[in-house]
Amino acid sequence: MAAGIVPAEDVKPTLESPFGLKVFKEEITYPNPNRFFCHWIFYQYFNNIPLFLQRYMNPIDSAYMSCALSKTVIQIAILVLLSIAISGNTNIFRLEFILAAVLITPLFQTNGYRSDMGIIDPSTTYTFFYALPTALLLLYFAPLILIHHYNKGLKRFKYIKVLWIPFALISSLSGPLNPGIALVFSLLLFTQNILKNIEKSGSSNILNKLKYALQLIPKDYIFFLIPICLFSLYSLFLGRYNSVDHNNEMSLTQLYLRLPEGVYNQFTQKLGFPVLFSVLLINMIIINSKFKTEEGKKILRIFKWIGLFALVYTLLLPIGGYRGYRPNVLRYDMIIPITLSLMFIFGKTTIFIIKNISYIQKFWYLPLIILVMFIFTNSDEPKFDKNDCERMAIVKIVESSESVVKINDNCTVLAWSKIEKPEDSKLKVQLLELWGIINEKKLYYQ
Repeated sequence: MAAGIVPAEDVKPTLESPFGLKVFKEEITYPNPNRFFCHWIFYQYFNNIPLFLQRYMNPIDSAYMSCALSKTVIQIAILVLLSIAISGNTNIFRLEFILAAVLITPLFQTNGYRSDMGIIDPSTTYTFFYALPTALLLLYFAPLILIHHYNKGLKRFKYIKVLWIPFALISSLSGPLNPGIALVFSLLLFTQNILKNIEKSGSSNILNKLKYALQLIPKDYIFFLIPICLFSLYSLFLGRYNSVDHNNEMSLTQLYLRLPEGVYNQFTQKLGFPVLFSVLLINMIIINSKFKTEEGKKILRIFKWIGLFALVYTLLLPIGGYRGYRPNVLRYDMIIPITLSLMFIFGKTTIFIIKNISYIQKFWYLPLIILVMFIFTNSDEPKFDKNDCERMAIVKIVESSESVVKINDNCTVLAWSKIEKPEDSKLKVQLLELWGIINEKKLYYQ
């Protein structure tokens, strides 16, 4: 955390070059040249918000409150955007929007099934680099979804539409997942539209069919998808100069061989995903057998395309390289787009069924959905004491009269692992100074 806030020397090039041009001008590599906007937001937030909150609380509390506040706001943003995508309503007081929000809220796991399907990471840093960029991407695609899936006019959007091109650049240079998500999503959206247009063509000539299909691609598809695809390709190219990726310990072949085990472990080790898959299967069977209306068929098609998205996205993950903290490629943060897609289709299918089944049928269907929501809610027990050990260690550093403080607790203190050498705490102590928690030079170790 301290590295991105103080910041560390190797992070400074990222903050100094918004578009990563430093790698070309100076012919150097450095960490995350294609993730400037995450770094910048993270840096600005934690250099200002904790100090602002100190008007109302002590410095240590302000640091923890800043972390909690950022996670809460990001989760609410994703919840709202996903509910808009499910309901097609931007009015948060509409019944369908509220129902969508109520249905998917229990699926946001803070503790319970978090290690399988978490969106908000226990690490605030990871939340800024995975969940926040995902929220940006949801916001970017929201107008396109409303216009073409729900036939919304969005008259007011025309006044800010011009901002969506720079927003495409911001989204593409935010977080490690966004370029891949945007490219796969755009490719499938173009493919789906072209296939639909080919069916409308009366020509028997394949080339004429394809030409006809391409001509019918909506202009909004071009406006929304082409810029973000181009910027995402640039982001991926820029990522080749990421110094973090230059020491991969495994070949691409080895990573693909590990992928099946990663998929199995990620989706089967806890009850969360099996329960979600089961209720989705039930929903699909109900819609396929009872409600083959135009809307029902449309939902079934969306489900198939989501499945294809998940498959293509998963197959591309090994290209991202090896990390020790995800030895089998998959981890909850890497599959956030898949998890959110499943949340979307759960909300979409459930609301559709509730609206279309009879009053009597609701007597057995609603208890099923309530049971699913209860399982997720019950699993996600609050753990408000998780940071107590670290907090007490920081208090000890503050109160100690020693220049080098020995911490006897086993928990990590402002670091990914225990700090065994005092010199390794230098950057962390600088962060405590920045926040006004300590006023003198100190080091600590465990």
